[in-house]
Amino acid sequence: MPMTFQQAADWLFGLQRFGVKLGLEKVTRLLEELGNPHREFVSCHIAGTNGKGTAAAAVDAVLRAHGVRCGLYTSPHLVSMRERVRVDGDKVPGEFVAAWVERHRDYLEANRVTFFEVVTAMAFDWFRKSGAEAAAVEVGMGGRFDATNVLNPGASLITSIGLEHTRFLGDTLAEIAAEKGGVAKKGVPLICGENRVEAFEAIRSEAVRAGADLRLFDNEVNWKMLAGDGSGSRFSYKSPAAELSEIDVPLVGRQAVRNVCLGIRAAELTLAALGISVDPAALTNGLSGLCWPGRFQRVTGPGETELVLDVAHNPPASAKLRENLELVFPDQEVTVVSAMAGDKDFGNFLEHLLSVAGAFIFPCVDFGTADTQSGAAEPSRMASALEDLTGGRLAGEICAGMAEALELASEYNGPVVVCGSFHTVGAAMAELGIEP
Repeated sequence: MPMTFQQAADWLFGLQRFGVKLGLEKVTRLLEELGNPHREFVSCHIAGTNGKGTAAAAVDAVLRAHGVRCGLYTSPHLVSMRERVRVDGDKVPGEFVAAWVERHRDYLEANRVTFFEVVTAMAFDWFRKSGAEAAAVEVGMGGRFDATNVLNPGASLITSIGLEHTRFLGDTLAEIAAEKGGVAKKGVPLICGENRVEAFEAIRSEAVRAGADLRLFDNEVNWKMLAGDGSGSRFSYKSPAAELSEIDVPLVGRQAVRNVCLGIRAAELTLAALGISVDPAALTNGLSGLCWPGRFQRVTGPGETELVLDVAHNPPASAKLRENLELVFPDQEVTVVSAMAGDKDFGNFLEHLLSVAGAFIFPCVDFGTADTQSGAAEPSRMASALEDLTGGRLAGEICAGMAEALELASEYNGPVVVCGSFHTVGAAMAELGIEP
């Protein structure tokens, strides 16, 4: 019997037993076995701590609006692994995944290729088979030794730098910035959205070493927030390639808009690599329908509760989440439902939300297919961190699972925010029957 998609997905997740192995040797050999599909489309390579998914989605939207058949590779997923690999907005077919895994699994098993290396190679193979002319490709972790760094892109982008994955990338902003700066390539424009001196200087050193064409985003682009509410944002944009007085996107908050602007500039440079001039009308139209699930996504929960689903999973992201909550729900207390990976700084993450939250609920969430080696933090650890932060004023409630947490949250007044990881938001989506 041929392998089914679910069997293929389960087998792929089983490769996580090989862990995280930074380096390009295995993915390079695998891509050679496949005929180097990554050399047959123009790519935009996107690294950074926060914002790279939104920027990648913006690149995809702008390129498609200009008539470019475009691939999109992001991680992790929310509900299905198929979300990670898209061409012109369509998720990779389950039949392709199943057939691809069945064809290559003996090689992958024998060579102990890791989960992320395999999915990256499969994505590039699908882009080629689908006739993609270009692809927006998000780095998984770091940059220098990430499996996606086999690309020789038309443009590169670094959105932001924060302390993350310190076990692999280093303990300081400069060390982490240097690893992310490893995406720099000779002669390729590299847009840098990070402007703090410590991080920027590390990125500049990497760009000089590689011979990349480094451009500081804030020197190249002027943008201004014109209006914003809980349904979207309006902003102006001016770059060397385009000037637009009004652009509407259905995303909430200044940080989301900045990430979109980073994506627009990277898309402009990718279009230049394709020999295509920027069409302001196409750019505006493409972004008006931009949909990026799990980013301050407002839905209805049990008992007609207003839910916000947000994949914020580190302290800088929770700070931006708080800003959006203050914008959309002024003078209202929210209930926070959160589960996080065990290697995250959940104390500082929760601290940013204290000024807007009246209650916290910590469910058990299965992180079995998450892109992390630490698994989920025990809810009791998060509850203890909350008690320490508030001197016992807030204890937090512990739940057996997401269904119970959502029901419990519906008993409180006010909006409910589900956050802490892609897996946490994905669990809520699965419970609510939401298709990302």
